[in-house]
Amino acid sequence: MRHLYYTLQTLLRGHGGTVEKLVSLTLGLVMGVLLFAQIAYELGFDRFYPNPDTLVMLRMRNVTKGVPEPEYNYSTYRPAAADLSEAFPELVESACLTAAFWKPTFYKDDKKLEDIQTLFADTAYFATTGLTLLQGNPNDLNLMGNAFISENKARELYGDESPIGKELSVEKLFNVTIRGVYADVPGNTIMPHDLLLSMAAMDWGYGAGTWGTNNFYGILFRLKQPADVETMNSRIQKAVEQYTDTHLGDDVVTEYSVLPLYKVYRSLPDSTRRLVILGVLGFSIFFVSILNYVLRAVAAMSRRAKQVGVHKCSGADGWHILSMFLWETGLLVAASIVCGGLLLWVLHEPVEELLGSRLTDLFTWQTLYVPLGTVLLLFLVAGVVPGRIYARIPVTQVFRRYTDGKRSWKRGLLTVQFIGVAFIGGLLLTTVWQYHDLMTRSVGFRAEGLAIGIVTGDIQRAQGVADAIRREPYVEAVAGSGNNLLAHYSTNRLTDNQGNFICPLHFMMIEKEMPQVVGMTLLEGHWPQHRGEAIVGRTTVETLKWGDTAIGRQLPIDLSWSGLEEPAIVTGVVEDVRNMGFFQEQTCTAFILNDRIRTFNVRLKAPLDENLKRLNAFIKSTYPNLALEFTTYQDVRREQNASVSAFRNTVWVTTACIILIVLMGLIGYVSDETQRRSKEIAVRKVNGAEASDILRLLSVDILKIAVVAVAIGMVAAWYVSGQWMQQFADSRLLSLVWYVLLALLLLVLVVAVVVCKAWRIANENPVLSIKSE
Repeated sequence: MRHLYYTLQTLLRGHGGTVEKLVSLTLGLVMGVLLFAQIAYELGFDRFYPNPDTLVMLRMRNVTKGVPEPEYNYSTYRPAAADLSEAFPELVESACLTAAFWKPTFYKDDKKLEDIQTLFADTAYFATTGLTLLQGNPNDLNLMGNAFISENKARELYGDESPIGKELSVEKLFNVTIRGVYADVPGNTIMPHDLLLSMAAMDWGYGAGTWGTNNFYGILFRLKQPADVETMNSRIQKAVEQYTDTHLGDDVVTEYSVLPLYKVYRSLPDSTRRLVILGVLGFSIFFVSILNYVLRAVAAMSRRAKQVGVHKCSGADGWHILSMFLWETGLLVAASIVCGGLLLWVLHEPVEELLGSRLTDLFTWQTLYVPLGTVLLLFLVAGVVPGRIYARIPVTQVFRRYTDGKRSWKRGLLTVQFIGVAFIGGLLLTTVWQYHDLMTRSVGFRAEGLAIGIVTGDIQRAQGVADAIRREPYVEAVAGSGNNLLAHYSTNRLTDNQGNFICPLHFMMIEKEMPQVVGMTLLEGHWPQHRGEAIVGRTTVETLKWGDTAIGRQLPIDLSWSGLEEPAIVTGVVEDVRNMGFFQEQTCTAFILNDRIRTFNVRLKAPLDENLKRLNAFIKSTYPNLALEFTTYQDVRREQNASVSAFRNTVWVTTACIILIVLMGLIGYVSDETQRRSKEIAVRKVNGAEASDILRLLSVDILKIAVVAVAIGMVAAWYVSGQWMQQFADSRLLSLVWYVLLALLLLVLVVAVVVCKAWRIANENPVLSIKSE
């Protein structure tokens, strides 16, 4: 108990910067635990299914001249589920179809429901995945009008009432009746859902896919043994070839395989890069926090040495001194846990938005080892290192001033902190620039001031809507298209004269004035005027090697399904539209004049936000039975780049925390140095040194550490930023000049802190310092 008493007295009197240590440990612990827990959470994707080693997903990729594509496509063809189950009866227990291509809007009592995650599935879904069905018969998923709901969503929508028999409206097109309730699906899954709809509803909206068409189905197999994964992969290619031709030309073959579902997320290159960078961020701020604690303890050594000497005179040995510091660290860590818990409780909503995960999902009994391990490591390093240093102080220090400044320790710790703040600052620079670039880079049309609304289901429901919108005074122009311009269009295979596959063509149907309304840039030719005429993107012309003769060419795709019996004729070439965003390479695009439109592109007058609200209010009052709601293309771009925005915000918060931690460490270091060198400073002033000379002396001493450390941190940030940027097509790093400017800014900040903290002693009467000696 004596140790506890002495420790409490020391902490309450603020020896060694108690408040600064507590703030540093709290920030480092909170951010470290959050980032490490997020990594553990993402590494656990889809492991909640029973026997996850035997639940596999079908995937495919193209192999060109023996060289496979770097990434797999996990959306495949509908017949594969039944056909491959039949081909491998000795391996496959069951198989199911899933799809999440269509994300319909739901209404309950004519009120639009938010945050409904939908998955379309067949009757074998529960048997294949092993997900617990609490109420209902899985065979009910055979009917289009039936749906199953998760336990939590049912409670949210209906409270204590039973959801069975309740109805929801799908896009105000048809109603579905809830026939079953299933256990909640955790958030760490590649197939999130809280509402299951019948696959028959997907067929109604988009038709039943066949081999070679509509490759938007996720196909799951439940195998009998984990070893069956390898067996199935060794024979699957020949099995597929029994049902469809896998050759897309002389040199291109579609390769099929299966992978355990829980490995799918980690197999994605973008996920791997994200996890690595999150790990680097977590370790950076966590260890900077620990090292700052050690630095503050070492910096206070000259003031606490006599206290240690008194304890040793009273019979304390090295172990007793070490245990005192372990008690001190333990109490501070306990206090930081309490403070961190309160901080997360108060800020849980912005924290969950920042991470994209609920805190209740991050901290479960299965992942409890993450915060416990983090706290234990923090306690051991922060308590043992300074404790052993203090334990070695000789007992004679009770009789004289302790002069060992442990400069090598302090400089080393400060160097690591400077490296950490420069590294994370460099990452912040990259992410801020990247998000700005993604949001401002041209997408091939004038997105500013343009709103979009999509009608699902029967196109005839949209008749007359465009004319009604066009008459509104706040509307400049309206034009229809087959889909959102920043989405996955209809696709068809482009082939050469020998029938060899070249690439997919992304195309959509448009109205006559649509290119001008959305602000496309015409590079050659003229806008389409008659049904069946088309404009194509620059990349389409280059890929097909049309050269200077694009005008008058025929698009080599079948359009009979759209009512066009003849091939589309190219009348113009436009700047490429980035319909797939900037995470993928530029696609080949075409826009064909036709009347099969379901999307309204509305050019609004300023002010945009106010007029958007007026437009939605007009649609709701005039067409109450039409599920049509407008948003801006800028909002569509924000949603597309939400992952980049979330990562940028994570780096923002981490940077702010680490800067605060490092500044507190730097202030403590400067305070210790000015106190330790007070006599030297006084002698220099007596001999004629000015205050500016003293400040320059201390600043240069810090800069000798900071310049090298900041340079190392910036180089590391530049390298990691390059890895992060690989997920973006046509991406480029910022010029090195910006990293140099950021490094200079950090050095200026360091000097400013030194000057502010040392200002008093630099201007103090030297007689006072000499008398105190």
